[in-house]
Amino acid sequence: MTKRKASLKAILIGLVLIQLILVGSVALVAGTVNMRSGMEYEVRTGVSAACKSYAEMIELSSGMDDKAREGIEIDMHKSTGYEYTYFEGDTRARSSIPNVVGTKANDTVIETVLNGHKRYQADNVDIGGEKYYVAYEPIEEDGKVTGMAFVGKKKSEIMGYINKKVYTMVGIVVAIMILMLVYSVWNTLKIVNAIKDDVNAVKTIASGNLTIELDEKTLKRSDELGEMSQALLEMSDKLKSVIGNARHSSDEVDDSAGYLSKTATSISTTADGVSNAIEQVADGATNQAHALQDTLSNVGLINESIHTITENTEKMNEISASMQDKSKTSSESLTKLRMFTREVIASTDEIVELIKNTNNAVTTISEAVAIIDSIAAQTNLLSLNASIEAARAGEAGRGFAVVAGEIRELADQSAEAAANISDAMKGLSADSSNTMEKAGNVHETIIKQRSIIHQAIEQVDSLIESINSSIEITEEISKNVEQTDEASRVISDNISSLSSISQENAASSEQTRASMADLSDTVAKLSEKANGLNEIAKGLEEEMDFFKEE
Repeated sequence: MTKRKASLKAILIGLVLIQLILVGSVALVAGTVNMRSGMEYEVRTGVSAACKSYAEMIELSSGMDDKAREGIEIDMHKSTGYEYTYFEGDTRARSSIPNVVGTKANDTVIETVLNGHKRYQADNVDIGGEKYYVAYEPIEEDGKVTGMAFVGKKKSEIMGYINKKVYTMVGIVVAIMILMLVYSVWNTLKIVNAIKDDVNAVKTIASGNLTIELDEKTLKRSDELGEMSQALLEMSDKLKSVIGNARHSSDEVDDSAGYLSKTATSISTTADGVSNAIEQVADGATNQAHALQDTLSNVGLINESIHTITENTEKMNEISASMQDKSKTSSESLTKLRMFTREVIASTDEIVELIKNTNNAVTTISEAVAIIDSIAAQTNLLSLNASIEAARAGEAGRGFAVVAGEIRELADQSAEAAANISDAMKGLSADSSNTMEKAGNVHETIIKQRSIIHQAIEQVDSLIESINSSIEITEEISKNVEQTDEASRVISDNISSLSSISQENAASSEQTRASMADLSDTVAKLSEKANGLNEIAKGLEEEMDFFKEE
């Protein structure tokens, strides 16, 4: 027996561990990269949108005095978390960032925004010794760029938040990997123990012991190991039965060989008696002639029976023809049903297509509602900014504040209506998906029905073929009955001839005596073979003794 280099347990656990580490590492790296890129994209989008709104607010408040606009950036920073800066030309005039008022923008921003009249966005801009995600929007007055609106977000805050989420995800992934490892190792140990149980049973059978014991848990497994354990038990029982039968057969062969030897001796003795019996055959030949006359009378009765069979065969032909007509009618009806089933399948396909179109329409409406919701949010922000400006304007801005309040209410109503529509669309989408699933189930059921109908048609066709074969067989029987009738008449003639043949049997008796002498020689040889068979039976019994039944 070759020495094992590694156990199955170690190999399976190693494979599970390697797979978990590879899958967990890939999932962790992919999740970290996707989450980091996704959150950075959200920050860029938020900074860009906030900068655009801030620039629009500055343009709307261009008619207000500087005192009324002072402090707006700090208030917006407190409410949104973004940093806001207003540039007059290339110089920071107001800012929520400490100690930057009066400083200038860098050359790239000046060239892109002030000179190029384009917006500018970057991810790693240094402002006051701090890295920012930034966005710049040009502020135009009478077609000329007079300043810039700046919105930024500290990169350290975003990266700290991202790292916190990454650490959380790493912890979750590691915990899941540990749970999966424990579960996999537990299952692996169960499998290895079941295999060991089966291996020990095989070794027991190989040693000649046909009585094996297997753990009840292994026998109750529903997988291939459980089936193999059941098969080992069945094989053990079958081997016990085979060995038992072989031993029993060996004993019977031994007994039969002895009996055959005795029988051969008896036959030899009986052969002499047969010779004497041959003499009596001649007397029997005379009696046979009389018996043949009686047989001739019985042949007449056979002819009457043949006539009855002929009549019954004709009735069978009539019944078979009726069955053939009805089977053809059934086949035609099933064919029509299969055509109707095809039309139902086509209609079901059209229903499924209509449901798909409904799903597409629901998706389009949901996208439109999302746009309405976004517009309502922007409108709400503008109305809030307008309210702030109206409050700063005092009595002169009271009417503007009323209008801003109404705009905010309309925005809230729009947002609420958009939410209601979105909920309704979700319900409609769920119902539509459910309907499509059920329509698909109906479609599958109809296809199965069509398959069953097709099988029924094939079975009916097979029945028609069987009926046709029955008709052919019945016709063949009719022909055979006619031939039998003719043969019975021939038999009557032959029986008359047998009477004379019986007389010739007496002459054959002498030849039979000579044959009996040859039979005596053959019986002697048979006795020798019987003794050899007895020796073979003893050898087989010795071989069976290797197997034990405890």
